[in-house]
Amino acid sequence: MTVTIDTSGRGDAAFGFWSSARIVMWRGWVKTQRMPSIVVQSLFFPTFFLIVYSGLYDAVTDLPGFPTDDVTNWFLPFMLFQGAAFGGLGAGFGTAVDIDSGFFDRLLLMPGNRSAIMVGSVGYALLRSLFVAVVVAGVGVALGASPTDWAGVPLLALAVVAISIMGSLYSLALIYRVKDQRVAPLFPIGIFVLLFVSSAQVPLSVTTGWLNAAGRINPVTNLLRLGRQAFLDTGVTWEDTWGGLVAIVVCTALLGWWAERGLRHYNP
Repeated sequence: MTVTIDTSGRGDAAFGFWSSARIVMWRGWVKTQRMPSIVVQSLFFPTFFLIVYSGLYDAVTDLPGFPTDDVTNWFLPFMLFQGAAFGGLGAGFGTAVDIDSGFFDRLLLMPGNRSAIMVGSVGYALLRSLFVAVVVAGVGVALGASPTDWAGVPLLALAVVAISIMGSLYSLALIYRVKDQRVAPLFPIGIFVLLFVSSAQVPLSVTTGWLNAAGRINPVTNLLRLGRQAFLDTGVTWEDTWGGLVAIVVCTALLGWWAERGLRHYNP
């Protein structure tokens, strides 16, 4: 029997990185359990809007070429995105509180790569987002939403996870640079602009003017195309899939780089 000993230290470094990330993630999840009010905003708004839109905009499905005859099928993925995005912002809000209290300076003293702090923060925000997504999906099903192509459900789950991670990275990138809770109101503003200036409300084919132009270059439009396929009459197609996958890779990479750079140069 041959035993290989790693003398490079890379194994210990990797173990330390993931151990630190798990500690940060677990701390955030425990805080969420102790203060469930943290997830109220993430849960309330998508649930409220889903119920209102399902009753208020039912006639929108009468538009020529509308891809589904059930308005709940159209709006449910959008509300899942909204809940996941706001859940992701919890990483930034939590970090802002830690910076204000001085606890974040203690986190910076953990051995190993600072990026473990960022990964752990993204991790616990993702757990919140998944909890919100399950509840909102349950409300959507109760209102009548039903997948038309089950092959699209994993793609919707992928898009929801990606939106949560993007929201986390966006909020962390801002707070690592500003280091003040007063920047927190910018978190949801950025998310609202990206979500609503897209195909969130109606297909781009029925929008006009600047909203149509902005929606076409907004990466959220491609993410919605990817996630909505499970609930549309056309089902899953490569045409509606590839753009969303590209948007996930590019946006996550850019936001991750922005956040990591901010943390790397963070000075207490």
